[in-house]
Amino acid sequence: MKSNWRRNEILAPYTTLRIGGPADYFFVAKTEKELVATIKEARHLKLPVMILGWGSNVLISDKGIRGLVIKNETSEMKIEEAADGVNVSDAPRDKARWQSDKKKGTFKYEFTDLNYDESDAPRVKVTLSSGLSLPKVINDLLDRGITGLQWFARIPGTIGGAVHNNIHGGTHFFSEFVDSVKVLTREGEVVKLGAKGLELAYDQSRFHGSSEIILSATLNLFRGDAERARVVAFEWAKRKSLQPSRSAGCTFKNISNDDKERLDLPTTSVGYIVEHILKMGGFKVGGAAVSAAHHNFIVNAGGATATNYLAVMREIQKRAKQKLGIELEPEIILLGEF
Repeated sequence: MKSNWRRNEILAPYTTLRIGGPADYFFVAKTEKELVATIKEARHLKLPVMILGWGSNVLISDKGIRGLVIKNETSEMKIEEAADGVNVSDAPRDKARWQSDKKKGTFKYEFTDLNYDESDAPRVKVTLSSGLSLPKVINDLLDRGITGLQWFARIPGTIGGAVHNNIHGGTHFFSEFVDSVKVLTREGEVVKLGAKGLELAYDQSRFHGSSEIILSATLNLFRGDAERARVVAFEWAKRKSLQPSRSAGCTFKNISNDDKERLDLPTTSVGYIVEHILKMGGFKVGGAAVSAAHHNFIVNAGGATATNYLAVMREIQKRAKQKLGIELEPEIILLGEF
C-alpha cells in the first residue's frame, strides 16, 4: 500500500456542495505519470477507483466512497498552431437546451444575445491535462489570444469533468471543441480516442458507462478576437453570478423545447418551473434548501447531508410529475452508497 495514501479522508471539503462522507483511501495526483501509476496500483490491489476533479456536479453519499478516491490536479498545457483547413470536431452538435421567449413570463437570465460566430478565425490545437481548472484555462488561453471556451465562463470544474459531462454554457456544448481524448483503459493501456467515438450528448459521454480514465483532452480552438471573447466571458460570468456557490450546480437538466411548447412555458429553464409553476421557493429538508437565487439549485444552507439533498431533489421530481406530467432528469451525479 502506498504510504502517502490517506485513510478515511472526509470528502465534503473537496466538493462545492460541502457534503460527503469518508473515502477508504485518498490520494492527490499532481502529474499524469503519478495519476496513471496510482490507478494501476489500486487496480492491482483490486480496489475500486474514483477520480475527483473540482468536486462540482456531484453528490457524495453520507456513507462515503469505498476504495480509492484520487483528487486529480494534473496541470499540463500544450499549444499547437493548426494547419489551414483543420477539421473541427467530428462530435455531433447537440441542439441547445436553453430556449426562451422574452415576450412571455420572467426568468433569471438570458444568453442568446451574447452568441457570435468565430468559425472563420485561424484554428489552434490545445492539449490540456484533465485535472486543469476550467476557469483558469479560459483566462490563460485568452491571455494568449486563444478563444472558444468563453462560453463556459464561471462553470466550476476541470477539463476532465467538462469532457466527462459534455458541459453546456447557455447554447454551447463542450463537444463543439473536442478533437480527441487520451485515456487510460481498464486494461491499463494509454490510448487516444477521436471525438466521434466519445458518444457526447447533453450531459453525457461514453465515460459514464466505461472504466476509462480521462488523462487529457485536445481541443480545436481559435486565434479569434480575444478582447471580444473576454467581454463575453465577463458578461457570461456576471449573469451566472446569481447561481449559488454552496451547491452542486444545476440539479436538473432543462426540459426539451417540445415540452416547453406543449406546456406553454416562456423558457426551458427548470429554475423557472420550480419557482413559478411548482412554487417551491424556500422548500427545505434539514440543511438542504431550494436556492432563492436560482431555483434549479439546491444549496447546503448549513449542516446539510446527502440524505437531505436527495429528499429535496425527489420532492421536486414528484411535484413536476404530478403537476406537469414531466420527468425531470438529474444533472448531478450520485457517488457512493445511497
